[in-house]
Amino acid sequence: MTNVIVSSKGQIVIPKRIREILGLIKGNKLKIFQENKKIILIAEPDVKQSELFVNASPYATDRAIKASHEIDEKKINDLLHDLGIK
Repeated sequence: MTNVIVSSKGQIVIPKRIREILGLIKGNKLKIFQENKKIILIAEPDVKQSELFVNASPYATDRAIKASHEIDEKKINDLLHDLGIK
């Protein structure tokens, strides 16, 4: 777990290791939620319009979506583990 300090403007710095794991770069958007005494940040995917549409069979699309979800779940679980949450 890493500690951060809240600035006078309410800003924090996301540690470099976490930014690298999530692939966060300048300009990425995050969603923020509050749950009890926790603050949850969720990275919004940086998707180009050209990446939204593909010609593929439903089977190929379903496989790609499933693989993407599995990768995302692993990243989230690894991050939570690194933060000592899970």
